[in-house]
Parts: sequence; structure tokens; C-alpha cells
Amino acid sequence: MNILILTASTGGGHNRASSALKSYINRHDPEANVTIIDALEECSSVLNFTVVNGYKALVTLTPGLFGAMYKSSDKKSPLSDTVSIIYQQCAKSMQSIMNELEPDVIISCHPFAGAIIGYMKEKYGYKVPVITIVTDFLPHRAYIANGIDAYVTASAQAKEILASRYDIDRDRIYDYGHPVFERFYEGNGRKREEVLAELKFDPKKRTVLIMAGSFGVTDILEIYENLQTIDADYQIIVITGRNKKLYDAFNELLHNADEIVTEDEPELLKRFSGDNVLRFMYNQSEIVREKLTRTFRRTIDDHKPTRLFYFIDNVDDYMHASDLIVTKPGGLTTSESIASALPMVVFKAYPGQEEQNAALLVENKIGVIMESSSEAARIVGDLLKSTGKLDEMRENCRRFVHKNSCQRIYELAKELAEKKG
Repeated sequence: MNILILTASTGGGHNRASSALKSYINRHDPEANVTIIDALEECSSVLNFTVVNGYKALVTLTPGLFGAMYKSSDKKSPLSDTVSIIYQQCAKSMQSIMNELEPDVIISCHPFAGAIIGYMKEKYGYKVPVITIVTDFLPHRAYIANGIDAYVTASAQAKEILASRYDIDRDRIYDYGHPVFERFYEGNGRKREEVLAELKFDPKKRTVLIMAGSFGVTDILEIYENLQTIDADYQIIVITGRNKKLYDAFNELLHNADEIVTEDEPELLKRFSGDNVLRFMYNQSEIVREKLTRTFRRTIDDHKPTRLFYFIDNVDDYMHASDLIVTKPGGLTTSESIASALPMVVFKAYPGQEEQNAALLVENKIGVIMESSSEAARIVGDLLKSTGKLDEMRENCRRFVHKNSCQRIYELAKELAEKKG
């Protein structure tokens, strides 16, 4: 069977979901031919650059504007008609791929991709079944398109919203959960004691994991220092991802630097060196420049036992070894934390999807929202000292998670392909 998985690079979660699905299918059905394609890049490199970097600029520099646009685009408007024109142009570029790969089923992990294929089915008469995975925890109008045969949601709540708000037939909505690499599921990773022994940590102590790649440098330094005031014996793992400036600043702090200038803006502009819109927005905004350039002054002499990591490919090990994670509520990290039965303290949610994710975590008693870095000690300290509360949150993760998500999505894909045949 030929399976085409479509994604796009507006945030890491879409690509991660695509890779998790492909990994599962390749492992369990070696005869299946699975291809992942970045739909935006394939349609137009200019469009891809504009959308991806525009998204990053908006959520980084003007999150309020991004949130307003996110809410506005969840309604029928002239903007949705303009986006439809873009889909039509992309459909022309996708025809050659469809003709070359002849997929038996298409799985879309991005709303743009699903809409493009849905349009192609209507315009050009393609009969291939399409599954759209709603990779956000709550749906948005962008995921809704004609020609979609099945929608996969993260929860029963998301399924209900699709049916009631967007008028999708309930028999086309499957509450299967987000695709997650199997190693993240509780019990599928290495044992806690084994990982902590590698870190030279005490397996009897509570362990806090900080996933900090998307935080501002000063934010995470302030959170970390605030955590040192907790009157409890615990240890900390910090993973900065590919945020080199954050890693370097954190490394300075751990080596007892008294003062650290956190110049986030040169790193940000370097990452998007060709993005004139981002540079203009930065140059025109004095408030943004002041926000991104600060001096952090150390106030705590001693810190809890800490291990610092840059980019690593075994995040699952550290999730399984931890009792609690402090992070942003992005879809990817949220899905993997829930799969690992890891209670969450979330911080700095962007308006839009991340705010919705944070609210959902609180509603399901899986996570707690930290409004400011000064609250870190109180919130994390209360959880570390309350074994019952953490146990309850872990149990809620287990109730929420769908452990066989990739398997069930693949079975659905095979079922739809067989019906088509």
C-alpha cells in the first residue's frame, strides 16, 4: 500500500506527528511504502518561506496579534476566501506528486495540506481517501475542508467541537489521539532508576525536567533561580534544545557567573537572517528591543543538583525519569508529556493553540499554569511536596492518553483504502 503523509513546518508538532506515524508503519508493516512530503515547500518555496517565517515572527514578536488572527480565522471571513485561492494554486503543484506516487491513502498532519488535497479531490476528481489529523488539542476552522474522509482528534472534547461547531458528521470523527513515538508511552522507555544513575542523580529524590528551548533566556534563568528557593531536596534536568544562546547563558549561571547579559535579539535575527519583515518589526519596536535585551543578575549562591543538555534525541528517557516538567504548552511537548504520564507546569503560552492547550491541561487536571517566573517556587514546590497531587495528575494523564494512536490511525487508513479499492 502506498501512503502519502503531508506536513508543513509551521511548528515542530506537525513534522513530529508525521515522523511518528511513518516510524510506526515502517516497523509494523515493512511492505508499506510511506512517503512524507512538506506540502507548503512542494507547492512553492516562496510561499513556504513566507508562511513559516511569518508564523515564527508573529508568535515570537507579536503574540497578541497572532492570537487575534488565530481567533479571527476561526470564522467565515474574506480572509478564508483568500486562503482558498492559495489552495487552488498549490493544488496545481501537487498534481505531479499525486500522479507519481499514486497513493492509496493520504494522511494530512497540517490543515493547509488537508485543504489542498480536499480541493484537488473536488476539482480534479481524485478518489483517494484523506485522513486529517487535528494536531492541535482543540480544532480550528482551518482543518475543515471538503473531500476529507476522516478526522482524527486528540480527545472526546475535540471530537464534540468538530461535530457541534463545524457540523462534521460524527461517524467521520475518530477520537484516536495524537501520533506519538511509541518510546514515549509509559513503560516503553528505560527505567527511571537507570536514567538517573547515568546522570549521577539520586533515584530517591524528586526530579524536575525543564524543557526550555522556546523560552526567552531571561525567563528561564529567572524560573531556575526562583526554583532554588524551594525548601525541598530535589534535582533538575534542563534541556535547551537548539537554543544555543540559552544553553550558553545557562552554562554561565551554573558556573557561578554573577551577571549575564541576555541579548536574545541577535540570535533571533540570525535565525531568520533573510526575513526583512522580522527585522523591520524588531527595528520599529522599542518595547520589543527592551524586552529582548536584559541583564540577569544572580541572587542565589547555591543551586540544586542540575544537569544541562543542548539538543538531544532521547527526550523520552528524561521524561520517564522525571516527576514533573516545566515547559511551554506546545502540541508536541504536551502530547509526549501526557504519553509519558508526566505532570506539567506550563508557562508563556502563546495566544491561540498554546493557550487552548494550557486550558485543556488544567481542565483535565494534568497540568498547572504558571503566570510568571516569580510563581515557580510556589507552584513547583507545592507539587513536589504533595505526593498525592502528583500521583493524581499522573493518573489523569493515563486516562487522557490514547496508547495505540498510531496503530489505530494506520488501521483506519487501511480500512479506507480497501473501501476505495
